[in-house]
Amino acid sequence: MDARVLQIRALDKKTSDLKSAKNIVPQPSGWIKTVREAIGMTVSQLATRLGVTQPRITKMESNEDNLKLSTMKKAAEAMNCEFVYYFKPRTTFQNLVDEQAQKKAAEVLKTVNVNMALENQEIAEDEAVKDFATDLINTKIKQIWD
Repeated sequence: MDARVLQIRALDKKTSDLKSAKNIVPQPSGWIKTVREAIGMTVSQLATRLGVTQPRITKMESNEDNLKLSTMKKAAEAMNCEFVYYFKPRTTFQNLVDEQAQKKAAEVLKTVNVNMALENQEIAEDEAVKDFATDLINTKIKQIWD
């Protein structure tokens, strides 16, 4: 079995139990402020734990989208939380690759079929797309993203 296939399967397995995370949406006031207030920690207390000023915490909370990941991690740790960051595919990584390969295969074969039609040698599209997509995945996966 191809190492890439194993890699995709491993990634899908790792993220499969995160499916429930689709219901987790960013809080309007940001995660830092939401968690800090929920656990009853003041701005001053968080500032002390992080070794920064109170105005810095206020700025962090109001500008959370622009914080470095390392800053988010430190803020989470200061509130005895774990900061989790990941890319979650809309379906699975395998489906993502399969769909893109099918799309690329169809695009390539459409061009081929135009030329073949001129010579009355058109190929059956559905099966050819499927076979070509599989070949692309197995031998030229990077080309599916062009």
